[in-house]
This record gives sequence, C-alpha cells and structure tokens, in this order.
Amino acid sequence: MLSLNNIDKKYGSHEVLNFGEWKIDNGIHWLKGGNGTGKSTLFRIISGQIPFKGEVTLNGINLKNEPIKFRSKISFAEAEPQYPLFVTGQELINFYVETRKAEEKQAEDLAAYFEMTAFLNNKIGGYSSGMLKKLSLICAFTGSPDLYVLDEPLITIDVASADKLYQLIKEKAAQGKSFLLSSHQEVRCDKLKLDTVFQIVDKQIIQL
Repeated sequence: MLSLNNIDKKYGSHEVLNFGEWKIDNGIHWLKGGNGTGKSTLFRIISGQIPFKGEVTLNGINLKNEPIKFRSKISFAEAEPQYPLFVTGQELINFYVETRKAEEKQAEDLAAYFEMTAFLNNKIGGYSSGMLKKLSLICAFTGSPDLYVLDEPLITIDVASADKLYQLIKEKAAQGKSFLLSSHQEVRCDKLKLDTVFQIVDKQIIQL
C-alpha cells in the first residue's frame, strides 16, 4: 500500500534518515520513539511536505510524479499544528471541506464529536493547545483519504477525547482506511489493535 525506497534526508550536513526500503500494508501502524529520531521528518516526507531523495508511492501513485493526486490520498496532522491566528476555526474547517470536496455535514459532525462546535467562530489565536489539537483532528478526518498520518495525536488532549479518537480510528479502519501513528506515549492496546509497531534506529526503520 505505502512504499518508500532509497530514502535519504538531510538538514544541511546532518543526516536524519537513510534506508533502502520500507513498506506497510493496509492497517493501523505505530511508529514509536523519542524526540529527534526522525519520526516527524518521516511523516513530512510521506505527506509531501518536504524535499527528499528517494521514492514514495501509495497504492501505485508516485509522490514525485503525481504530487497532487498523491496528496489527495493522504491526510496529515502535525504533532504541534500551527495555523493563522487571525482566522476562525470554522474558516479553517471550511477551507478543508472545500479543498477536499467533503460534505459540510461530515465536518459539523466531527466538530460535535470532539465538542468543538461552540468554539468554531472564535479566532484560532485564542485557542488552548488542547483545542488546537482537536481542531487539527477535525481537519484531518474531513474528507475520505486512503491513509491518515497522525503525528503525536494523543498529546495535549484529555482522556475522553483520546478515547473518542481511538473509536474514530477503529471505525475508519473498519471501512478499509489505514493509519500511521506516532506517539511518545504507549498506545492503549485495549483501546486500539495495532497491526505493526516500528521504531527508527540509527536512521533506519525497524519492526518491533
């Protein structure tokens, strides 16, 4: 489903990732590890956010050859989302709905699910870190991508919201969608069944 080949990523002279091949099939996959190991860099490569050496394909679509089509199949939520502070939550969601040609009701239902409806007309600059995280999850789940790439989705949200996220992931996975998650925290195996667990060690991805 997702295939990465001959990946090499440097920031200046500092090499962060260097590996020959990594593939994952449909399912729920967890990339664990601490800060500085390259998790966020890997996720940004997969989502087409940063330049890199190598090839990335998703369901046969090559990122470099068909970047627009590739990105339409992926939804990426950053660990620490940064949005324009002067726009409202609703304006940001509207942008995602329009860009992804999604149903407005889907976004409305997601906002209600994460208990954010009452805050959507407020400017993002006034949001707490938890509200920002929930807003990023609403945006991430708007539309119908094939692969959800969620970087540290559990940080800054409360236990109840984390439980809702687990449930949403399970529902989407049951519909054939796939997930690539990262987390410093242990993923609750009683809440979410993982298909594989990976870790970045010495610039390579290993399966645990």
